[in-house]
Amino acid sequence: MLDFSQVMQEQEAPAAPAATHPWESENVVVDHNPLNLPAARKRFQDFAAVVERIRADAKTVEITDDRSLQFAVALGGESKRITKAIDTRRKEIIAEPMEFVRSINGLCKSLSDPLAEAEAAVKGKISLYQARIEMERRKAEEAARKAAQELQDKLRREAEESNRKAREEAARKAEEETRARLAREAEERRAREAETEAQEEERKAREAAEIEAARKKAEEEAKSVGIEAPTVMAPVIPKAENVVRADTGAAAFQRKSWEFEVEDIGNIPREYLLLDEKKVRDAIRMGIRNIPGIRIFETTKTVLR
Repeated sequence: MLDFSQVMQEQEAPAAPAATHPWESENVVVDHNPLNLPAARKRFQDFAAVVERIRADAKTVEITDDRSLQFAVALGGESKRITKAIDTRRKEIIAEPMEFVRSINGLCKSLSDPLAEAEAAVKGKISLYQARIEMERRKAEEAARKAAQELQDKLRREAEESNRKAREEAARKAEEETRARLAREAEERRAREAETEAQEEERKAREAAEIEAARKKAEEEAKSVGIEAPTVMAPVIPKAENVVRADTGAAAFQRKSWEFEVEDIGNIPREYLLLDEKKVRDAIRMGIRNIPGIRIFETTKTVLR
């Protein structure tokens, strides 16, 4: 805990944090094995006490005058310096493993890049082949559909023509039979009694109506028993297998996905656009202070060196 009774004495300046630390000694002997975690942890043990001390002082310090302000600045500066020292130690420890990792990554990349190119080339050729097969299948399917439709239309026309002839024949027979019956009935009436001209006209109108009714009835009956064209089903051309497997166990399959490309950015709704924050910050650094839709304001922050 910081003792302000000593800090505030006029004959003394604020008690600045220690200028040197154990890890700054040139005589520290440690195990530098970069992959030994316990040894690496020991290399950071000498920071623990001072880190805890700085954290406690930062919590309790109160800045009420220039002396306490100077102490706080010194405390913040020490915190920043130790943070840099910790980061330097970290970089020293991981430098050798990182160099090894970079070397292995570079080696693997020199081998995997040609393989990635080969895989991309093979995928492209497989996709082209399967696209061609699918296109041929669709053409065959469309041709089969058209052939089935043409056959369906032909059967429909034949059925309609057959039904039309059957209706006409039924109507013709009904008309002939009705005319014959009416003629016999008229002959029988004339034999019994003579009819006037008005009665003859009325009889002819009645007979015409009766004949027409008989025709319509015969047509309706023929229509009710008319034939229907059979339904022709278009053959289904099976799709190619989606998964192609090689004897080695490798497999390839097609996966459909929706992609996009920008045609006119001016027509894109705003909710799909992203603000270029870097461009805005660069403009502010160059002195721009007015951008429509953006509030530019100044803030103040403390910087320790």
